[in-house]
Amino acid sequence: MKKTAIVTGGTGALGSAVARKFAELGYDVHVTSLFEAEVNAWQGPGRGHAVDLSNLDAVRAFARGFGEVHALALCAGGYAGAEIAQLTSADLEGMMTINYKTASYCLAAFASNLVAGSAAIVVGSQAYEGAAGSAPYAASKAACVSLARSAALEWKQRNVRVNAVLPDTLDTPANRRAMPNADFDRWSRPEQVADVIAWLCSPEAAVVSGNAIKVGK
Repeated sequence: MKKTAIVTGGTGALGSAVARKFAELGYDVHVTSLFEAEVNAWQGPGRGHAVDLSNLDAVRAFARGFGEVHALALCAGGYAGAEIAQLTSADLEGMMTINYKTASYCLAAFASNLVAGSAAIVVGSQAYEGAAGSAPYAASKAACVSLARSAALEWKQRNVRVNAVLPDTLDTPANRRAMPNADFDRWSRPEQVADVIAWLCSPEAAVVSGNAIKVGK
């Protein structure tokens, strides 16, 4: 029987690389996007699903469509900068929703699907330690790290592992457009981060849980 992998935000730059890696390893892959059009256009491996991850009822309904899940990669998220002095409630709510709430709801909804030996990965960011001009984003990613560690402690006796993976700036077309003068050679490729995520979900990483693992050059 094939193992099942769920990759949220699976149509994005990192999520699609993670989906391809799991497919290469023989998993039955399912990816999510908020947008029906992206799901319909999905040409990657596995099956696409349109799911509003900010709606707990919707995520629970999605999770009920699966039996055992062996790898849960929470790649959904987003970025928006905001200076602290000009902070609005929308800035904070937006970042907490797209990054922290979506990850929390997915862990809650899939808790019973994750079986002994399974692993969940919460994708955070190295900005969780603080980032000038991006306080709401940094705070949301710090919450993701705490979430992963809390889940790892709760599920330790079930032998379900949870780790946070913290990429630095990823070498994506969007980031190159946003930062055209950056040294792209110093950025990690999504495929490199996908390799780390896949390893953390493998039997070889059976003793690795509750960690915040930085990935970058």
